[in-house]
Amino acid sequence: MTSAEGGCPRLVGGVDGVRGGGWIMAVTGMCSESSVTVFSVWSSFTDLWSHACRKGLRAVAVDIPIGLPCGGARPSDTEARSRLKGRPGRTSSVFPAPPLCTLEADTYQDARKMAQRCREKGLTAQANALFPRIREVRGVLQPDDLQSGAGPLAAEVHPEVSFAALAGGAPMRFHKSRQAGVAERLASLVAHFPNIMEEAVRTQIPGPPAPGLDDVLDAVSAAWTARRLISGRAQRLGGCAKDETNYPMSIWV
Repeated sequence: MTSAEGGCPRLVGGVDGVRGGGWIMAVTGMCSESSVTVFSVWSSFTDLWSHACRKGLRAVAVDIPIGLPCGGARPSDTEARSRLKGRPGRTSSVFPAPPLCTLEADTYQDARKMAQRCREKGLTAQANALFPRIREVRGVLQPDDLQSGAGPLAAEVHPEVSFAALAGGAPMRFHKSRQAGVAERLASLVAHFPNIMEEAVRTQIPGPPAPGLDDVLDAVSAAWTARRLISGRAQRLGGCAKDETNYPMSIWV
């Protein structure tokens, strides 16, 4: 057991997808003195969620669209992009959530045709690439898992929006894959996780999956938002709208 788990019984987690498949979860304590972040990697979201339940996590924030629109854009995506204006390339990091009608399409071509019919607009390749993860998460989480009182409470987040909030509202200047981008994201996290350099940069995370450093930092930003969610400081983008299957379409920050 790590010092974070041993020193603070109230834990939250942040989750990001790993390139090539799988997930990384950052777990941290709610207490102010809890600065250690515990990382774990998972090949399936089912196993990750089971672990979060066994550990009694209070909240788990996930970087993936969960509630899907029937047509048009989700208000939460529009609000998220508005928070990232002023920095080239940041708004494009918020991919439009694919419409619900395309979720079970067998091919990208089929999904594009379905999207055109239900919202008179095509489907981006980036949105199409999210389908396997969206299906995986929605196959595990039920709508009640995203409602107040759930244990753990699941929530959708977007790392770039969380990093902007961490930096006082200013979007990150550099792309997360660049050295300068890594440096500014670490700088925004260090005030909340004083040992982030040791845990995220110098400590090897056993895999597979094998997360990149940007995946690791995105997961920590999600954990920071999960901490805000439980403490009542998080903001809900997109209001309380739900999709036709009763999943919330909100992004928390």
